[in-house]
Amino acid sequence: MSREPLPDRLLPAVYALMLHAVVVGVLVLSLGDTPAPVAAGPRPEPVEAVVVDEKLITDELERLREQDERRRRKERERVERLEEQAEEARRQRTEEERRLSELERRQRERQREYIATERERERREAERLAEIKQKREAEAEQLALLQQQRREEAEKARRIEEQARVAEAERKKAEEARRAEEEKRKRIEAEKKKAETERKRIEEQKRQAEAERKKAEEARHKAEEERRRKEMEIALQEEAQELEKERLALLDAGRAEYIAQIKDKIERNWLRPPGAPTGLTCVVRVSQIPGGEVVQAEIRTSSGNVAFDRSVEDAVLRASPLPAPKDPELFDRHIVITFEPEG
Repeated sequence: MSREPLPDRLLPAVYALMLHAVVVGVLVLSLGDTPAPVAAGPRPEPVEAVVVDEKLITDELERLREQDERRRRKERERVERLEEQAEEARRQRTEEERRLSELERRQRERQREYIATERERERREAERLAEIKQKREAEAEQLALLQQQRREEAEKARRIEEQARVAEAERKKAEEARRAEEEKRKRIEAEKKKAETERKRIEEQKRQAEAERKKAEEARHKAEEERRRKEMEIALQEEAQELEKERLALLDAGRAEYIAQIKDKIERNWLRPPGAPTGLTCVVRVSQIPGGEVVQAEIRTSSGNVAFDRSVEDAVLRASPLPAPKDPELFDRHIVITFEPEG
């Protein structure tokens, strides 16, 4: 309950004093009408009496009362208006609190959706890496199998060569015995020796042809092995290039996520200036040091509204420290962000 102003509390006392003054005046005038004792000497001049009209006094008092009533009525109306304004302010504050609560609820829902999406992405990434690992292990097994086959083929060629050397040694031994026998029977076996010489020539040709065939076979095997090796190197290079593309794509996605986290924290710390219209945007350059502490916020492209630009700079400073990227390689000291608040 509001207290009445000082003039309102003094006004009844003033009216009472005025009424007493009027009554005293009437009494004085009434006493003035009482005949005075007649003194000896010349007759004095008559004194005109002043008559106070009670109706005038009543009218004046009524006018003052009505004036006071009007003033009180205006004061009550003013108090009622103030109470209505206070009630409207309380209602607006309640509505603002409800809106902020709704914004916090939506923010929590977005956070939960983001966490679920991130977990699903990590699960898919783990599956993809497991497939790549399995593929590499299969290729390693295949390469080991090829190397084992090559060792077996080399061992087989060595055994064949060894058998050929043994056979050649035995042949030479038999040839020496035959020559010794031919020495004894030179004359008789002249034609036989000639035939044997021809046979040797043919065998030598066969041996040389076999050696050439083996040499060509070995060259073919080497060429095949070289071709397989080059194909394997090309396949590994292509796989490495594909992995590099995937790594760069992951870095781009991680940087986009990193920038989105920074923008989200700035928006959470942003307070819309009173009277600022919706739809305003600006470009701000954020300078930070390792650890995410903001050292400077600079408007690069203004929105055209000075209060809006200043509120964005303040929001960047309040958002310090900024979120850290999952991959330290994504950290950047200077980040340019387009600030586009919702609503």
